[in-house]
Order: sequence, then C-alpha cells, then structure tokens
Amino acid sequence: MAQITTLPGSGWILLQQGFTEWLQLLNYSPLSIPGMHQALQEFIKYLLAENKTTLAQLEATDATAYIAQLRQATGKRTGRPLSGSHINKHIQVLKLFSKYLRETGKSTVGFALQRVEETRSKPQYLTKTEINALYDAVSNSVLGIRDQAMLAVFYGCGLRLNEGASLELKDIITDRKILHVRKGKHYKERLVPMAEKSYQAIIFYINYARPQLLQAGPTERVFIDANRGRPMQKQSLYIRIKALVKRAKIKKKVGAHSLRHSIATHLLQSGMKLERIQQFLGHSSLDSTQIYTHLKNEQP
Repeated sequence: MAQITTLPGSGWILLQQGFTEWLQLLNYSPLSIPGMHQALQEFIKYLLAENKTTLAQLEATDATAYIAQLRQATGKRTGRPLSGSHINKHIQVLKLFSKYLRETGKSTVGFALQRVEETRSKPQYLTKTEINALYDAVSNSVLGIRDQAMLAVFYGCGLRLNEGASLELKDIITDRKILHVRKGKHYKERLVPMAEKSYQAIIFYINYARPQLLQAGPTERVFIDANRGRPMQKQSLYIRIKALVKRAKIKKKVGAHSLRHSIATHLLQSGMKLERIQQFLGHSSLDSTQIYTHLKNEQP
C-alpha cells in the first residue's frame, strides 16, 4: 500500500476510485453510485482533517467518530440537524467501504455501525378526487400522452422517481402486463402488475408519442425529453409532475413520491392487505409500509 500513498491523501483517492469501480462491478445502480462516491469523499475529508493520510492509520473508531460528528452537524442550506435518513446513507456507504476493503484484501478493519432512528413525518398524498383532477389536466398533445404514461408509472404502478427514470423498454412485459423494476431501492428487483388503464397509457405512449420525441438516436429508456430527444433525468420528470400538479390547481406541496404515497393509501383504503402493498411498493420491511395505516380512514 505504501507505493500509492506517497502524497498526503493520494492513497485515499485511489481507494475511492477502486470503491466506485467495485460498486459498478457489483451492478449497483448508476443513479446511486455518484451519491455513494460523494459520501465516501466526505469521510475521506474527515480522515485527512484528522491527519490520517494512509489506510494503515484507519481504525474502526474513525467511522464511529465521523457518524457522531454528523449527528451533531446541521445542513448548510437548512441550518437544521441532518435527518436520520441522510445519516443512514452515510452509514450504509461506510459499511460497504469496509466490506470493499476486506474483500479486496486491502484492510481487515470493520465498522460496527448501527442505523440511527429515522423520524417519519406523515406522508403527503392526493385524494382520489385530486388524482382525477391530475389526469383531467393532461393535454391531448404528444407531451400529454407522455404525462399520462408518467402518471401510470408513478401513481398507477407506485414507482419511485429513480425507478421511473431508469425504466427501459425491455422492463415492460406486455404479455403479462407487468413492469420489471430492476433499479429498486437497495438494488432490489421486483415485478409490479399494471392495471388496464395504466398498461394502455404506457403502451400508447411507447407506440405513438415516444417515437416522435426521439431525436438523439436510439435508447432503451422509456421516458424521452422533449427538447433534446434524450432520456429524461430524475429532475426533468420531477419538474414535469410539479407542472402538472400546478395545472390541476392542486394546492398541496406534492411531487413524484407523493403519487407513490397516494396509490399506497388508496390501495389500503380499498381493502388491500398491508403485505401485498409492501410487495407492490418494494419495501424491504413491513415497518416501512405501516405508516399508511394512519391514513386508512381518512377521506379518499
């Protein structure tokens, strides 16, 4: 290891690059790898500030102290304490980095980190009347047809923003009317059934509107940007949904994830069992789905 740490921090940079390549080899989502790369970079900055310039100086207590520092920190923009979700993402990356070091024989250091408790607020969702208003706000244009498909994916199928942005043509299993979600949270795959209305909206978009939007050559991604003819990124999808909410004159502060909350709430209100909703949403634990039980008896 000495040959790659001749300059302060240079060894850490190479390890960071190796970690990123390791994640790619393990087929982690390209959408999540940059964030994990950045999280490790923040840890490395902390180590350098502690005058730890080589891997040989790394100790298990460094990770513990770093997380403790994060728990005392505040966000630069908000001025508020960092959320449990934000801290847990750093814990996840540190655990993966420790695994990378051990599996590649670079170090035997292991980080005994426990996830912090996440304070969950009541999820914002739309009533069925508001969902109908959202659909009514869709135009008959090519972009309107794309909007219908977006609503089918994010509301009808309950996909997360990352999952919808990663969706490819091969993921739409037409003979079974199923979406194959390959880029799920924590890199888990799942199969999501499509209701007839959602299925028809997605197929109509793919067969009619999508070919008109393609300008930058063939791509497997489902959603195409109207201006450049390239695959839509998460931010573009989010902005489009927010514009649709505004056009529908819905006053709630909602986005793409609110559509996922909405379908989960509506399924529960219609009598679907919590375990089936858990599978539909791709939750790894039933605890994540339990939050919707607080909304079951509210006005649909």
